[in-house]
Amino acid sequence: MKSIFRVSRGRPRWAAQALLLAACAFVVLAASDSKGEIHYWVDTAGVTHFSDDPEAAPERARSTEDAGLEMLRSIWDDGLIGPEPVSEGESSFGVDRVDRLLRGALADLERGEIARAGSTLRGVLRLDPHRAEAHWYLASLARGRGRFTTVERHLRVFLDVAGPEHEAWRAKALMRLAAIRDEHELADPDALVGPLELQTLRDENFRIQVDARLGEVSGDYATRVLGFLEAARSDVSRSIGVEPLEPLGVVLYGRAAYVRAHAHRFSFQTIGFFDGRIHVASPAHPTETLRGILFHEYTHAVFREVTGGDRPYWLNEGFAEQIERRSRGLSVSTRSERAALRANIEVGSWIPLHEIAESFSGLTDESARFAYLQSVVAVGFIHAQTSVDDRRQLLERIGEGFSVDQALHEIMGLDTDGLDLRVQAEIRREFPEWTLPAADLYRP
Repeated sequence: MKSIFRVSRGRPRWAAQALLLAACAFVVLAASDSKGEIHYWVDTAGVTHFSDDPEAAPERARSTEDAGLEMLRSIWDDGLIGPEPVSEGESSFGVDRVDRLLRGALADLERGEIARAGSTLRGVLRLDPHRAEAHWYLASLARGRGRFTTVERHLRVFLDVAGPEHEAWRAKALMRLAAIRDEHELADPDALVGPLELQTLRDENFRIQVDARLGEVSGDYATRVLGFLEAARSDVSRSIGVEPLEPLGVVLYGRAAYVRAHAHRFSFQTIGFFDGRIHVASPAHPTETLRGILFHEYTHAVFREVTGGDRPYWLNEGFAEQIERRSRGLSVSTRSERAALRANIEVGSWIPLHEIAESFSGLTDESARFAYLQSVVAVGFIHAQTSVDDRRQLLERIGEGFSVDQALHEIMGLDTDGLDLRVQAEIRREFPEWTLPAADLYRP
């Protein structure tokens, strides 16, 4: 069944954000049981819409292929590991050419160049439809976009074509197929029997309640989720030096159970919301999907507690994304992302940070994505120039009623516009010739 839903604050973080409501919906794309790709767009009121129905989306929202890292919302719990090409030939033809393409795709994945890697992997299959490694990694990328049918197809082909050199990966492929079946079962409303049963796990920092059916799928589910949250708490403390004063409540549901429990709350379909606790329609297994979401949302919770709100949005979102990306072992921004910002500077499309302090609403899809990326890069600059005590003091000053300009000036000796100029100068230094061909801009 196709679905359409909208949110006023949440994920993807490039999307326009309206004022936080008492019960504020946020979107967890990776938990979707959709068999098609997710389309997103922002309407004239600044509301972000998501749908797995291509007929519901405006034309400009019907392609997500170039969304890159931002669409990599779900991945296996062991990351993007997989088989590697073993030959080292130098010929530009045949097997050697395919091997070089595969190694290039793996290097792109390591740098977070998701769209580029996916394109290369599909090119490999045009040259050699039976190349097992390409099917393996395309299955991982399909899971990242919630395309479970595509995951199953690539994994089944992998099992058909994998040779003896890939025998160690066959058992893992079978486990991944079983995990995808678990996702489908938890999303099936006909499989629900009886009332929702929540299992509780408490410690001094978190109060977690887990749908018992999730525990049946993965016996250590609650323990692993608590591990994610404790890791988020530790990482955020190391990064900005603050922790919540009260335990944070988190409730995790199977998809069908979440819909049955909360569909009446909203006039549109959601798969997550915040009402003093985080409620999430969770994937069947606590993989990188859930880990990244919890790191990101935990950071927002800490930001709100210290500052008393969500503003400035560019600082809030920048901190949350930086912490999430680092938790996944990724760089804060990729070279191609910074190259795109370099072009924006040159053509006058850079959006001043003070214009996205209140919200990202009112921007087009493209402008909102760039505003979000500028936030990530700006916070990366702040992080490189300050200590953890500086960053804690920055947030505390905002919470005490100082403007962000006053807080920045106290900590860094510059205001928001000055920070803008410094960040642009850093990007110009990295790309002194902005007119380089696209292939050179993407080169590591």
